[in-house]
Amino acid sequence: MDTYESRMDQKIAQVREYLTYMKEMPEIEQAADAIATAFETGHLLASAGNGGSASNADQLIGEFIGRLNYNRGPYGAISFPGPAGMTAVGNDFGYDQVFARQAKALLKKGDVFVGYSTSGNSPNVIEAVRAAKSNGATTVGLCGTDGQLRHEVDIAIAFPMTDPQMMEEAHLFVTHIICELVEKRVTANDPTAYRVH
Repeated sequence: MDTYESRMDQKIAQVREYLTYMKEMPEIEQAADAIATAFETGHLLASAGNGGSASNADQLIGEFIGRLNYNRGPYGAISFPGPAGMTAVGNDFGYDQVFARQAKALLKKGDVFVGYSTSGNSPNVIEAVRAAKSNGATTVGLCGTDGQLRHEVDIAIAFPMTDPQMMEEAHLFVTHIICELVEKRVTANDPTAYRVH
């Protein structure tokens, strides 16, 4: 049985592992550039995932509607969908369409959709990516190197690991880095913004 100390040693090693991967991922900066450009041109960011990935998707959106390090105006960002949309679309069209219907309705060229899937095979995230792309939006996927999602998106932030917990933690690290990069770039041209953290 693992002791608390041995488990912590394992987690520290895992964090070092995915931070090492992140240093070699130009896709993180590419995703941040796409999102910053969307905000600078008055376009929308949307995000979605399932379970823990839904929490990461919400975190991404929350930082942009609220703030991360700067007091500033809110940016146009939304996570898919609320409970009514989830149950209505799931009931009428199937669970694989719960994100795609909103992507089809709301996203257009210049917008960005970010899909989170630790397996890379979540049908509803893949369908949302396809719907977003069909409308001309840029698509980003946070996933593993296995699975279909990395092949569907314009920008794949794909970790070569299979442990879902480790993947969700890595995705949260990436989420915060993307938020920092985007906020720093967009606020550079906002004379009313000021740093608070």
